[in-house]
Amino acid sequence: MLFTDPGPATYTPPMPSRGSGRILLVLVAHHAEERVARVLERIPQGVLGSDRWDLLLIEDSSGREAALAARRWVDARGFERARVLVSPVDLGYGEIQKLALRHALDGGYELVVVLPADGQYPPEDLPRFAEVYDGGDADVILASRFVDGGDPGSGKMPLIQRAGNRFVTWLQNRLCGQRLSEYHTGFRAYSAAFLSEIPFEFDANEYDFDTDVLLQAFYAGAQIVEIPTRVDYDNRIRSMGRVRYARRVLSASLGYRLHRMGIFCSLKFRGAKPLLYEDKTAVLYSSHAAALECVRRLAPQTLLDIGCGPGFVAARCEEMGVRVTGLDFEEPLPGNMTRFIRADLDGEFSEDAFEYDVVLMLDVIEHLVDPERFLVGLRNGSEVLGRSSERARLVLSTPNVAFAAVRLNLLLGRFTYAERGILDIDHKRLFTRATLLRAVRDCGYDVEKVSAIGAPFAAVFPGPVGAFAGWCSDRLARLMPRLFAFQFLVVARPRPGLRQLLAASAEVDEDSAAEATPAATSA
Repeated sequence: MLFTDPGPATYTPPMPSRGSGRILLVLVAHHAEERVARVLERIPQGVLGSDRWDLLLIEDSSGREAALAARRWVDARGFERARVLVSPVDLGYGEIQKLALRHALDGGYELVVVLPADGQYPPEDLPRFAEVYDGGDADVILASRFVDGGDPGSGKMPLIQRAGNRFVTWLQNRLCGQRLSEYHTGFRAYSAAFLSEIPFEFDANEYDFDTDVLLQAFYAGAQIVEIPTRVDYDNRIRSMGRVRYARRVLSASLGYRLHRMGIFCSLKFRGAKPLLYEDKTAVLYSSHAAALECVRRLAPQTLLDIGCGPGFVAARCEEMGVRVTGLDFEEPLPGNMTRFIRADLDGEFSEDAFEYDVVLMLDVIEHLVDPERFLVGLRNGSEVLGRSSERARLVLSTPNVAFAAVRLNLLLGRFTYAERGILDIDHKRLFTRATLLRAVRDCGYDVEKVSAIGAPFAAVFPGPVGAFAGWCSDRLARLMPRLFAFQFLVVARPRPGLRQLLAASAEVDEDSAAEATPAATSA
């Protein structure tokens, strides 16, 4: 899925099979006015003379020299498969690439090859990208000056520049768990299939755009292939200073590492791969572990797991001898529960929730459009509530929007949605302890127990470190729940709804009439 600004729907041609579709060569003419014509002259005839390759050059509004030079070159040779564009506004290096990549996707190209028009990278290597792509399963192809005998010294790359490049690359590899020879080549290619799965339009607008796309490739598990190249380095300083550039790419790489650990969450990775539910039932001090402890204490025979997901909690309940019915839009993993009902929780379903001894709603109400109406509907939709459901309990959990980290970010002027966590972009309603309890009570439930759940550090740091951090978080949450609880777990007893009270009142009237009739007769 692509995450772009809403706009009119456009037709996107279907992706061709590998090796049979068109290739778009993108010349990035950012501050390359004097070199673009020489670069065009060096493009092999096998590229320019092929019906498979098209050319796109985009220049920002800071100058038209590169675009004019390219236009003259194209016109002089009668090359019809070229577009030369000048933006009406100033564009950064990353912004130019975003426009080009969007053009490639909308145009149905199979492969996009990006070549900076500053002359540092050899256009003679262009056919190699098509060969590597056609002959394998590469999603990203990087032309590296440091791989397979690449010799940066031949390009007159200064020693300090080379050392800085190697050091930053080493750090990025350590942070990202990769083994790339370099991250900073501007000569690269992307498959359209890969681009269609990442939100590249969320990425940086300057030179660190290239790093952002690589991080998304890592996260998506894309196939990355490096090919050797040589660079003609001319000691020209880019518009983004080297120190600032290094700081930004290292910051992005650290953010990626933290995202993978579950500490920091970025929307730049949203949709890059399916978001999988993790089994947290064995994680110390987690809400799922606490919910299972409630189930053990309540000892139900039957249980309705609303929003059951893959069914990890349901499977543990089944191991206790509880017959579990799951309710969700997506089918759970096989064998995790006795019965499954497919339902849209924001729609309507006919299941009588309180025919079951316990109703679980773990991390559900924050995703609902109208959680209060949902909770009231569970009561009013029950036929048995108030008659044969004395054991019925509702066990629900939800994040604490007043968690210390959220408060600190607000104090610093930051309120950033993420792919998961308290500020998950899919969360529609969030609660504090007070607003949660008020909502539960106002919806007709008697609150029996409220548990403060600390941050699940054990899920992030397996082993003794995570266990100790989780223990500390748990103690802080119990000591100051409003501030340090990451989630709240509530156990509540449902009161009879209107339907049940009316039915009960009718029964009392009939009984009263039956008792009064003999008395009247004897009188």
